Amino acid sequence: MSQARNHRPTIRQQLSILVAACVLPVWLIAALMARHAYVTKLDQVSRDLLENARAMTMAVDRELANVEASLSALGSSPSFRGRDFITLHQQSKEILKNYPGADIIIADRTGQQLVNTYRPLGSKLPKRSNLDVVRRIFEEGKPIVSNLFRGAVTKRPVIAIDVPVVIDGVVAYDLSMSFPSQVLSSVLQSQNVFKEWYATVVDRNGVITARTRDLEQFVGKELTGDLRPALSRSSEGTLLVKSANGAATFSAFCKSSFSGWTVAVEVPTDMALANIYSWMRWAVGVGVAISLLGILLASWLANRIAKDIQALVQPALAIGSGTVAPAVATDSKETSELAEALVQASQLLQRRAAERDEAERQLSLTIEDLRHETGERIRAMEEVRRQEQLLTQQSRQAALGEMVGNIAHQWRQPLNALGLLVQQPLLFHELGQLDREFLQEHVAKSMAIVKHMSQTIDDFRNFFRPDKEKLRFKVADEVAKVLSLVDGSLQALGISLKVLQEGDPVVEGYPNEFAQVLLNILVNARDAIAERAVAVPSVEVRIAEQGGRAVLTITDNAGGIPEEIMERIFDPYFTTKGPQTGTGVGLFMSKTIIEKNMGGALTACNVDQGAQFRIEV
Repeated sequence: MSQARNHRPTIRQQLSILVAACVLPVWLIAALMARHAYVTKLDQVSRDLLENARAMTMAVDRELANVEASLSALGSSPSFRGRDFITLHQQSKEILKNYPGADIIIADRTGQQLVNTYRPLGSKLPKRSNLDVVRRIFEEGKPIVSNLFRGAVTKRPVIAIDVPVVIDGVVAYDLSMSFPSQVLSSVLQSQNVFKEWYATVVDRNGVITARTRDLEQFVGKELTGDLRPALSRSSEGTLLVKSANGAATFSAFCKSSFSGWTVAVEVPTDMALANIYSWMRWAVGVGVAISLLGILLASWLANRIAKDIQALVQPALAIGSGTVAPAVATDSKETSELAEALVQASQLLQRRAAERDEAERQLSLTIEDLRHETGERIRAMEEVRRQEQLLTQQSRQAALGEMVGNIAHQWRQPLNALGLLVQQPLLFHELGQLDREFLQEHVAKSMAIVKHMSQTIDDFRNFFRPDKEKLRFKVADEVAKVLSLVDGSLQALGISLKVLQEGDPVVEGYPNEFAQVLLNILVNARDAIAERAVAVPSVEVRIAEQGGRAVLTITDNAGGIPEEIMERIFDPYFTTKGPQTGTGVGLFMSKTIIEKNMGGALTACNVDQGAQFRIEV
């Protein structure tokens, strides 16, 4: 026992754990905040990169569009119609004042240069090096922005914008301006908001056309790494890629709809996330310092609390021995109040013991009263159960007697027909007309009647079979089954039966008990019609579905239910038929089956010329 006590945690340990438990959520929240800040920073960097890429793409498109506009203006010069290439050379020089380092070339359909501002007028000029662009200009008649290529004269990597010169509706010349990639690099640098970021322009072939850094090292080389497949999959986006030296960089790219080129903006991850890393280091340092300070404070408080609690051991032992606890002094208010409470508790124990003895005596008396009352309630419940069983038995006996009458009605006509068939062989034998064909036909008719009577027995037997569990059944099927049982007795009284159906509702419950309810109501309607000798008797059964529930109404024209007994027709043992013909439990059991067993409602009311019973399940 003492060994187990030694293994229990001390107050100092528990307070340290408490501080750790309090600090842990703070660390978790701090970690979540740090992760949120990190993710937010990543999103911000991605958005800024993509916005910068879009802005640079627009700036590049704007520069290319200005070049195209200048060329289109030059292409409208009347000097082309007169093949005045000297004037065109001079006009080109004027335009190039706005584009330092650029050259203008005029070529014919074969790609032969006619004017090249890079060479003096009259110099021998070669064919264009990018003949595919020349061919497309004459075939398509639309401006074209070329990929990066080396000029046939300058031998330097250049970019060209070609526009067609149309004379009389026919493309006559290819007018092109080629300029070095440094022009686009200058455009990128002017648009670069964050100077530590760098941008790259890639042409349609994936070749680096311009760059804000290390232009001579990268221009003319194909783009490599993870960025190349990303450009082929989407027109714009962001991703994390590995550079050639293994460093991770954030990249964003945007493809120009004007030229088909792509501008990519990149920044090293360490540089982009430098601020968030610094903030996280500062937050971790402050958190560690606060946590250590809290643990030291908890240890000091634990020593004080443990001392005060140990002082309460002697008063507690005194209470256990039944003596008055001695007063002790402690440093904290709570332990002082606890010491006083221990003294008061020792004084109250004797009074509570006496009160407990009195309460136990009162409890014994109360238990005896409850035992007697419980016995009375059990006997009352058994009597109610016996009465319910008696009512159920009487209801089934009444229904059974009714079924015997229905069997008699159902069998009367088949028996008469069977009697006639029995007499026919003797008559045909005396007439000399008895042969095998007659006997076969006679036997077939007799067996059909016998089979029909046997089926009637099966129907009545199944009708009284009790349902063990709830089933889903169609209301129309149970109506048809009951009508097949009482059809003979209704026809014997000349009662016209009409069945109307709107929809095919399905309910969950006990089909045989539901059929018994319908049988009770139909028998009551039949008896009322017979008792009152209705001239043109009729019964209408209507099946419908309203508000997701099945509704069945049975309406007769027997004159209705007297108002003075309307409220009593569902009471047990209440009947208007007399003791010889009614027990008064049919409608009572019907209401019990519908409302208690199946959770529905059974009501009755008078309508024009008769009564109507409504079953809603």
